[in-house]
Amino acid sequence: MSTIKNIRERINLFLYDKKKKVLTVLTIMNVIISLSSLGILVYYFGFDISEEERKICFKILQWSFAFYIFRFFTKFFFDFYPLQFLRKNWLEGVVILLLVIEGVSYNLTGNLVIEPLFRYLGFSSFADFSMIFIQLFVFLLIILSVVRKENFKPWLKIHPGWMFVLSISTMTLIGGLLLMLPEMSRVDGGMKFIDSIFLSMSSVSVTGLSTVSLASDLTFKGQVIVLILIKLGGLNTIAFGALMLVAAKFGVGIKYHEIIEDFINEDSIISAKSMLTKIIVWATTIELIGFILLFISFGNEGLFSDFNDRFFQSLFHGVSAFNNAGLSILEGGMMHPDVINNMFVHTIVLILFFLGGLGMIYVFDLFDIRRIRERIKYPWKTIDFGTKISLYFTLALLFLGAIIFLALEWNNTLDHEPFYKKIIISLYESMTTRNAGFNVVDTNSISMPVLIIFLVLMFIGASSGSAGGGIRTSTFAIMYASLISTIKGYKYTQLFKRTISNDLVMKAYAIFLFFIVGNIVGVVGLSITESEAIALGKFTFLDIVFEHVSAASTVGLSTGITSDLSTPGKIILIIAMFIGRVGTLTIAYLVGKKAISSDFKYPSGHTMVG
Repeated sequence: MSTIKNIRERINLFLYDKKKKVLTVLTIMNVIISLSSLGILVYYFGFDISEEERKICFKILQWSFAFYIFRFFTKFFFDFYPLQFLRKNWLEGVVILLLVIEGVSYNLTGNLVIEPLFRYLGFSSFADFSMIFIQLFVFLLIILSVVRKENFKPWLKIHPGWMFVLSISTMTLIGGLLLMLPEMSRVDGGMKFIDSIFLSMSSVSVTGLSTVSLASDLTFKGQVIVLILIKLGGLNTIAFGALMLVAAKFGVGIKYHEIIEDFINEDSIISAKSMLTKIIVWATTIELIGFILLFISFGNEGLFSDFNDRFFQSLFHGVSAFNNAGLSILEGGMMHPDVINNMFVHTIVLILFFLGGLGMIYVFDLFDIRRIRERIKYPWKTIDFGTKISLYFTLALLFLGAIIFLALEWNNTLDHEPFYKKIIISLYESMTTRNAGFNVVDTNSISMPVLIIFLVLMFIGASSGSAGGGIRTSTFAIMYASLISTIKGYKYTQLFKRTISNDLVMKAYAIFLFFIVGNIVGVVGLSITESEAIALGKFTFLDIVFEHVSAASTVGLSTGITSDLSTPGKIILIIAMFIGRVGTLTIAYLVGKKAISSDFKYPSGHTMVG
């Protein structure tokens, strides 16, 4: 044993002077090769290229894989503690091992070991999938390696809200450019820039509005891009808050912690890394369960008779439903003839809507096994205050909307439907109106009073920290509590036997007012850009109000005018979806000038109210 240690010590001494230079060169090469390979991937999948060009691209990507393998083993060899290196980089090691196995198999037999499995995913071969996965994985490793360096000089000393804005903007721009590629759509010459950016923003903001048909205008590759954008956008504001805390080394200081706490629960600040991991694991698990249940419920008839189509449809709608995206690759969405009468599918989607719109922090509080055991062992322990607000107000709004829809649409859109189906459709429409956009009833056929109620529900939206939008149930709950406390003459705002601070009450009213002003400005803008269509009777004023509130609340319901909007009108909706995703209060924080001091008070003033 001592002999092995002595040999290793001599090797370490030999490598010491060379390690830094070699690893620096490898790092520079890794960045260059990874970025070049991503560019090759875009060319390979995004354009209609010849077979000869495909072979050249594939050969270049194979050489990049060889470099990744060489780099990993070089890093392993140069590390002074090889076993610790393997434990620390086990995921990268698994990917490299897969590359080695598949490379040896391909060069000896001409076949890949697990290729048959990935043909079911719609890829022509496992090679296609592996090229995408490996290159994106390596690119992610580059980013993580930069973040991990303790001596990294922070240049991102910016407001956390700007980090959120930049991340949403970057994803939207990249997604829009990718969707413009010829192979992503069936549109001659590729999708127009305005339509691709619109769809990308709708996907990232998990809204659901689209100026093109995802079912008929997008190819499978384009649908995959949309699915990825939904998943990225669906990593909701809680996950982003955790990411900001992990990235505190970039320069996010104490002065921004209050802003960060607007994104996440204050109690979770200490455990940001574990919280982020937990969010990703739980969200992916729920999506996986939803995918399996939808795969079973879709059946194997009609459109779903083909296994590959059924697989991808289940995957897409499972992710879209949980993330409250409202985007569908079915022609007509959930009103497609093969699903419109499938109450099992509607029920599963409804549950996914509910969980996705509740907020992950509250899902943890309700369903985490450890917390459930604690509540059973100690009956006096109840769910958290924030969870009560999210759960109770979500349920109250869900049933209130369903009852109103059921009563007013009984002899209209629900006519001739059996009683049980009327109940499910009413619950479904009430939930989808607040945050999702997967309607099973033609919005144009709904009566005027119900459309107005839908506007109110869209305005309120989903819970804080969820993928949904609107002013959020917590804002509505605080305003409701403030109203009741004022009527009853309480000195302080009270809710669920808790006192709500004046700061929170003021913040709730600020969000409410910002949201109203934003929608008024947007609707006025649309009434100008779409004045000709309104004059011709093509649109009504209610149509554009409904469209803008839906976009600003990231709901995705429409009366069917989205694709007919003018280019300026589409730009207004893109801005509305962006602000709806980022949050009106975040925008206000960014553009507002921070007071030098808040520790002062003017003399009291009094005036009549009401």
